[in-house]
Amino acid sequence: MLIAVGAEDAKFRAVLVGLLEGNGHQVAPFSAHAGSLAGLRASKPHLLVVACAADSGAAEFIRALRSQPDMRLLPVLCIDPKAGSGDTVALLDAGADDAITRPFQPPIFLARVRTLLRRVVWAGDAPEEIVTVLTGGPIELKLVSRQAIIVGKTVELTRLEFDLLAHMLKHPDRAFKRDELLAAVWNYPGNVETRTLDKHVESLRRKVGPCADLIQTVHGVGYRFSPALSAKKG
Repeated sequence: MLIAVGAEDAKFRAVLVGLLEGNGHQVAPFSAHAGSLAGLRASKPHLLVVACAADSGAAEFIRALRSQPDMRLLPVLCIDPKAGSGDTVALLDAGADDAITRPFQPPIFLARVRTLLRRVVWAGDAPEEIVTVLTGGPIELKLVSRQAIIVGKTVELTRLEFDLLAHMLKHPDRAFKRDELLAAVWNYPGNVETRTLDKHVESLRRKVGPCADLIQTVHGVGYRFSPALSAKKG
């Protein structure tokens, strides 16, 4: 899925781009002003993320966007960590589909992105493309619909189990330290001592059944996902 991101603050834009790309999305930058609509139309994004304040042009841009017949149905998610409820109302009234204010929480942002993209997929306006599907051996993860398919069968995973497996599938055969996985999936600081990760890996292995041995323990380090093992078994 292609997501266009427009932001006033370059550092915050980099944070958003990192979160989206880390979850398998293609990202294109754009400028949130009325004059950028032609370029935006040419890129054909599936979702817009507008990280600008309502009074700095975001509301005006959204109204201009919605005035274009071919862009009225394009999902728009607004983010302003400094905004209050009044600003949120202004953005929604201008035509935004959703708005996030302070405090900015990455898991909530990504969940809102998935919600809007699901609408696009379910409406038949875009397929659940290869960029939003992760595969590793007989494991397939659909990032938008949050489905885990193991050896052709759908398996129910918790949010954290899904995110943990997705993170390892994105980096096959890489040995992750425990604190790297905790930071990436749980947002824990690197010095946290916890058995949380090990318990989730144990639960994940039970649920993926015949693929359990693809999630390897790297002694003294952490864990690694090795899809090549499935080919050897086959």
